[in-house]
Amino acid sequence: MTTRRQTESQNLPATIFLFTVLVFILSQLVINSILTPLGVELQNLNSEKNYLVEENRSMEEQIAKTNSITVIQKLANKSLKISSSNKRTVIYIENPTIIADKQ
Repeated sequence: MTTRRQTESQNLPATIFLFTVLVFILSQLVINSILTPLGVELQNLNSEKNYLVEENRSMEEQIAKTNSITVIQKLANKSLKISSSNKRTVIYIENPTIIADKQ
């Protein structure tokens, strides 16, 4: 009977070790089964974010191009046949008695 107790006491650390290894493996499997779909979803959302950032940059570039004063001037010249004269004359009269009429 003493030999049986000795073998049981010697197997106790091995049994505890095997039990903890088994619990560790099972917990890793559960964690991986939870995290794998989340990782795939995160990857998809990252791809969508990158696409939207690139699309936003492209739209900002288009807005900058269409709001440019040169684009507006070219459109006015081409479609409305409105052109601004490059020659501008500024006349400055230094006479306090002259008053402009309001129309």
